Amino acid sequence: MISPELYRHDLEVVRNTAAQVIKDFGLAGVEIVFSGNPQTAFQELLQQVTPGLELLYKKQHKTFMMLLYRIDVEESRVKAILSQGAGTGSFPKLAALVLEREFIKVVLRKLYSPPSV
Repeated sequence: MISPELYRHDLEVVRNTAAQVIKDFGLAGVEIVFSGNPQTAFQELLQQVTPGLELLYKKQHKTFMMLLYRIDVEESRVKAILSQGAGTGSFPKLAALVLEREFIKVVLRKLYSPPSV
């Protein structure tokens, strides 16, 4: 298993993760903005992804489910979080799970993609 901790301070990975989040949420109609500051990236994205997920869950449930499918978040983990109640406390946890998955996808792409020519 790859430890994401090794890449938390990799500027390229942080920026690519933010770009992936912006792209995926944009396809769901949720605008995410990233300042480019790697020190505040996680908190900055979390503060935007959390209400975005909550809005989609409450108003556009089909889009919410398609977004989670596109990001490839484990359904069992999503159900476990939401089974605690879809109250305010669930969405920050769900947002952190989404950001973790996006981060891991970027790290895997970096490790296993052929080098650019």
